Amino acid sequence: MNRYPQLRNEAAAMLLLFVFTSHAAVHENPKPAASSGSGTARIQPSAKRLTFSKAFVVDDRLSTLRHEPGLQSEVIHRLRLGRPVYIIGSAKPKAGPRFCRVAVTRRTRGWILESALAMQGKTGEDQRIMKLIEGAKDGLDRISLCRLLTERFGQSQLVPRSLLLMGEEADRAAQMLTQRARKRLADASDENWNASSRDYFLNDAGLDRYSKLHIVFDFNESTSEYVYDGRAYGDIVRRFPNHEEAGLAQQRIELVKQKMARRQ
Repeated sequence: MNRYPQLRNEAAAMLLLFVFTSHAAVHENPKPAASSGSGTARIQPSAKRLTFSKAFVVDDRLSTLRHEPGLQSEVIHRLRLGRPVYIIGSAKPKAGPRFCRVAVTRRTRGWILESALAMQGKTGEDQRIMKLIEGAKDGLDRISLCRLLTERFGQSQLVPRSLLLMGEEADRAAQMLTQRARKRLADASDENWNASSRDYFLNDAGLDRYSKLHIVFDFNESTSEYVYDGRAYGDIVRRFPNHEEAGLAQQRIELVKQKMARRQ
């Protein structure tokens, strides 16, 4: 007997809820207001979208990612050389250098010194990277920067020089790696080796970091030495035959052939 009054109450409550939500929706999403005297509707500006500018870490001495834009702000972690990031804002404290707000991954964002980054499309960034290449003390860092300039700033006039410097650094690395690998394998002999000396040398752990930078070495078994394969020199001759670096690159290619043909 009490069922029908209860149904009427529930129906009335649902009707009131519908009217309330419809009224709120009108207030939250108002129609565009008509412009005065024009008779046309003026579209309200939408919320600003974040703009993303791609950049790369070019100085890992400054690449600390922080929670806030300040040199004493808490550290999140340090970004490796060559790491791509997306700049979404910037800030300059009253007393201090400019910081960039960057997105590293979908979930990781923070602040990093502007001077630690190079932005694609920005004038003069290739020259700044070349200055860092020429001043780099660590060979792997120099190769990383050369590869960054070559691959990410490919329209730069400095690409041939960058390739030449990368090849020359790889040649120096071949000599250093040869000495270290000989020491590591000094106690081994043909009697207890499980494979050829070439297999052991080309699988030496010292080559791993260079391999990740696409620097490839060959091995001359007669002289027990590594030889850089000369890929960067070949790129110069193929892509920039009229640049002055092409002549030097061709000479380096001939030296690579001589090293591989050398006998003890």
